[in-house]
Amino acid sequence: MRHKWLLLMCVGVILVQATLANTEDGSNSQNEPEEGENQAEVSDQQSTQSPSVDEQNADKDFENDSMNPENNSTDTDTATAKPQKETANDEHVHSNRESKAVIPAVGRTTTKKPSYICTKSNLNYDCILQDVRLNHNEPNVFGLGWKNNDQKNVTFTNSRLQYLPKRLFEAFPEMELLNAEDLQIEEIEHQAFRYARTLKTLYLKRNLISNIDTFKGVPLLVHLDLSNNKITKIKNGAFERNTKLERLFINQNHISELPGFQNIDNLEELNLSNNDLQAISDTHFRGNPMLKSLDASYNQLRHFNLNQLNDKPNLSFISVSFNNLESLYIPGQVQKLDARNNSISYVNANSCSLQNLYLSNNQITDISALRNCRGMIILNLSHNKLQSIDLIDAMPELSNLNVAHNQLFEINFPAKPEHPLQILDLSYNKLSFGPTNKFDQMKTLKLNNNNFIEFKFGGMMKSLNYVLLSNNEWSCEKITQIMQEKREIVFDKNETCINSQARLLNGICCKDYKRAFNDRLKEMIQEIFVHENVNKKDLETCKTTKPAFGVSQPNVQTMHNKIAELDSSKREMFNELETVKSQIAHIEQEITSNTTRQYKLQTLNQSFKQLIEQYRGNYGIPKEGLISPSKTLEKVEKYTQDRKRNSENLLARRTNEVEATNARMESKNSEKFTSQSENERLEAVLKNIKTEESKLKKEKQLLEKTWNRNSPSVHG
Repeated sequence: MRHKWLLLMCVGVILVQATLANTEDGSNSQNEPEEGENQAEVSDQQSTQSPSVDEQNADKDFENDSMNPENNSTDTDTATAKPQKETANDEHVHSNRESKAVIPAVGRTTTKKPSYICTKSNLNYDCILQDVRLNHNEPNVFGLGWKNNDQKNVTFTNSRLQYLPKRLFEAFPEMELLNAEDLQIEEIEHQAFRYARTLKTLYLKRNLISNIDTFKGVPLLVHLDLSNNKITKIKNGAFERNTKLERLFINQNHISELPGFQNIDNLEELNLSNNDLQAISDTHFRGNPMLKSLDASYNQLRHFNLNQLNDKPNLSFISVSFNNLESLYIPGQVQKLDARNNSISYVNANSCSLQNLYLSNNQITDISALRNCRGMIILNLSHNKLQSIDLIDAMPELSNLNVAHNQLFEINFPAKPEHPLQILDLSYNKLSFGPTNKFDQMKTLKLNNNNFIEFKFGGMMKSLNYVLLSNNEWSCEKITQIMQEKREIVFDKNETCINSQARLLNGICCKDYKRAFNDRLKEMIQEIFVHENVNKKDLETCKTTKPAFGVSQPNVQTMHNKIAELDSSKREMFNELETVKSQIAHIEQEITSNTTRQYKLQTLNQSFKQLIEQYRGNYGIPKEGLISPSKTLEKVEKYTQDRKRNSENLLARRTNEVEATNARMESKNSEKFTSQSENERLEAVLKNIKTEESKLKKEKQLLEKTWNRNSPSVHG
């Protein structure tokens, strides 16, 4: 009974199509029905000629066949067990299903089985799939047919896919690039890459993928981006067949254990940053000879021996910053190494090719191993525990040195006549004297927050353009000398003097030392000696030479012990008081600095208001208070965009005019060249004519002479 209804439905559809084809002028009988009224009539007539239940069954059968196009032979296998009449009906229904796939306007098949085709293209993608909505267990069709679409670069816009379907790769067997970013993909369908034999580039970043099984079906894969997902685990053999993979990005995930990379011989760039890695084994990268860049920053690494990377001749960049490493081995071929924000206390470098090294925010006390790095250009050792540094002379190419926030008591400058150092940051240390130097290319110098009394600038004063001097023990004579030579280069002339012995000179606190630095040092030593003698006498007066009457010797000893304890506690109390005073002074200094900064911001805000008031008419902005700041910003932005657009249009016109002028000049030059060629040709012709004329004259003269000689004999 079911087949009879289906047969009636098919006959009705054929009759309706024939009727519509006869009513259309100049149309072919095989064309599809038009959209609008004709399509609605076809749908209405079809629905009246077949029961809704049977129609749904037919559509369901069609969907099943569509989802499994390679299994169409099952219909004929099943039909062999039926009577002959029913088999014929089945064949008729099957042909009707194929006609539905070609003419999606007939029936309700297109609403139940959406077909996502390439709506547009651009320079980067020859297929853009738009408004795709794909949920789990939902039928789908990609491309203009089931398969064999020839597009190679595919992307999505305004779409959402709960999973990456296998049918997508089946529809585009020649696809080389797939951009599936920001699609909320949660998983990759099992054997999704079965038909991805030609895929080379795959972007899957910013999705919701949590588990990666394998990429075995993508043997030509070169670039894979899985960043910004929710991946917690990658199967160990996921990349064992991807021998051509060059760039792999698995950063911004939740990976705690790395998969194997040993078989990826062509791997050049690997990004592991922002994961949950705690350790990397000592042999994990033994099979990647082409590795150039490795980023393992922002993890929880406690163990990662970089010694295993010594056999990578192309490796130039490594980042292990923001981890928990306690030691660092520097591979000999690496040129840039970032190891900031760790707990590194030990550094080792047997051979060194480093040019840029960042070791700030660690626990380093000894950097003698870096003396082998003679090619160093940028070195950042700030926020460590260094007490001295003498590496500058060993690094003849050093241009930028930052040793701020250490415990430096001394720094040795090179004796070389010329050194290319341009940026030197010595701030927040305990330095008091700067020796003579030869930095004649110095641009930036930060000496603030030290104990400097004297610093011999030498020849660097000619090249300096930025200096910080505040919070030191400067001699006022030195500050006067600096301000007379280059006052405009000092950028922290807003200091507040806390010490009562200091005075403000040109914005910098200083002291009036009556003697030179060495005399002042002797004076300080003498003061310390005097205080020690006074303390010694006080202690001697406190001691009882003879035991008191009725007091036994052990009690006297006990009293002496208590007095010593009191003296010790007294000294500790004084030390605590000094520490508290220092903290209070630091807090007051910060308060003063914040107040000054707030005043600057207020002044800057007022200047901005005046500037807005000055240009208010140009930008079309009402006075302050009439509209909100956001509206004001919108008006300024609109005016700026309009002005930019006008400028661009004017520039385009001027460019076109210049191009037209150049074209005319080229045309004139071409004409001139043509005229010159013609003139040269005419001159050559004229020259030939003159030559011929000269020859004719000579022949004429010769004939005349011959005639004259022969003429008497003729007359005779």
